[in-house]
Amino acid sequence: MDAIFAALGLRPDRAPEEGETPDFIVHLAGRAIGVEVTMYQSGDAVEGGLPRRAVENEWDVLKNAADAFRAIHPKIRDVSVGLMFSGAVPPRKHHQAFIDEVLAFAKAHESEWTCTRSAYWPRQFPSPLMRGYLRTLYLRHDEYAEWYSSVTAGYVTRPDHSIAAIVAQKSTKTFRPADELWLAIQCSTRISELVLEFDGVADFQSVPSLDPYAFERVFFFTFTGTFEWTRGAGWRQLTAPTASRPFASLDRV
Repeated sequence: MDAIFAALGLRPDRAPEEGETPDFIVHLAGRAIGVEVTMYQSGDAVEGGLPRRAVENEWDVLKNAADAFRAIHPKIRDVSVGLMFSGAVPPRKHHQAFIDEVLAFAKAHESEWTCTRSAYWPRQFPSPLMRGYLRTLYLRHDEYAEWYSSVTAGYVTRPDHSIAAIVAQKSTKTFRPADELWLAIQCSTRISELVLEFDGVADFQSVPSLDPYAFERVFFFTFTGTFEWTRGAGWRQLTAPTASRPFASLDRV
């Protein structure tokens, strides 16, 4: 909430009241402002049509499981594993079996580990999960080894219809009583939650009208500044780029 107040130069009458729908009730000059906070979603999909955000979530869980497994098996700590998925990530119930398959394959090719990555293809995979989910596997001997994947890279969109879709979806909620509703949308470093760099307010011309929806103000927090839409006035830029996490105080979804 501090990011919104700082951008607008406002001081609330008292501390915001946390709750649900909206996330906060803020009292400004005797008026109750309901503020809903959400994460930007591009709506992009991976190969096969699955939502990218869902695949990113599954990858986070899989990577954490792999890291935990590596931590107790020192012999495999020095090999970086690059997983280029053909679309989806294996579901949670198959995570351990998938990790076991990858590690068994890596150990079988231990003599080929060098500081230059080696690529392997589905025709070389002897196990079903690897063949079913991987397009390419990369192995490299590395003092600072890690597991990485294709899920963390991809096409970054411009926020055109996606902003209107978020505002429309949030407007379907039943909110606690308030004099006015605001929506704060924040980005992150995830591909599905990231937008291209803005040159200015002109980049919002492709965003459909937000007038039909429930919010009087919409705030968009990006790595290139904070932007505000106000009913009847349209878009304006509130702030220029700031710190590495300009919306850290909005960490609530």
